[in-house]
Amino acid sequence: MAREHELEAHLPDDGGEGGKISGYYIEEVKISLGTGATKRKTTGENIFLAEELPSGEVKLSLLNLAGKPTKITEVVEKEEFFQRCRPKPDFIPPDKTEKLDKVKEKADRHASRGNLHLRKKEFNSAEFEFQSSLKLDEEHVRANYGMVKLHLEKGEENQAKEILDKLTSIEALFEDENKHVFNEFGIDLRRMKMFDQALDSYRKALEINDKDPILNFNMARALIDKKQWGESLACLERAMELKEDFPEAQKLAQLLRDKLEKRAAP
Repeated sequence: MAREHELEAHLPDDGGEGGKISGYYIEEVKISLGTGATKRKTTGENIFLAEELPSGEVKLSLLNLAGKPTKITEVVEKEEFFQRCRPKPDFIPPDKTEKLDKVKEKADRHASRGNLHLRKKEFNSAEFEFQSSLKLDEEHVRANYGMVKLHLEKGEENQAKEILDKLTSIEALFEDENKHVFNEFGIDLRRMKMFDQALDSYRKALEINDKDPILNFNMARALIDKKQWGESLACLERAMELKEDFPEAQKLAQLLRDKLEKRAAP
């Protein structure tokens, strides 16, 4: 019975005869994939949980592919709402007992496929897979990071930075298991000679875990790119403290010591 009451509470109401809008509604949308010569359009649909506010406006909460309301919301006038949306009374929200790990599993698969396409420079297919993952989980770390790399590959630095800013607000990113995201991003940024951004990325990784010798080593290399020799040597010494057998760090540290000694010589 509880399940029936839950569904009944969300059946669409057209707002007539004094009733307030409350329920699931659908909107058909046009989707653009790719840019330039590879740009193509397709159609899709968004499903919203609609709720009429005391002001008479309608709040729309976009549902993800798991049928859960996301943080993506908008408030529209009732006239605009009826022009854009139509009731979807056959929509059945997922059972709350459904295991979230199944949704995560699907999101992970889409993100993995997206990375495969990205490595092959199949940008449209990569974007489709990353977006599919984000529809399941808008805070999926791998999918968001994939979109960052996709934009960088296409030379769209501003879009990449916007997503990176979004990434920093995702709590899961600052778990130890995700420190590699900022590390990998720093590596990608160094390859594109975006040294300041690479340093920012490594700093964020070290905020998560400053006891990782590889992170300290990579930070040192980024500091060398900026000619910050003393700070780089400090990172290398920290890396060697954390990992005794680290010949790459030892060799680079010796080169820096020699350089600093020459600069200090009269």
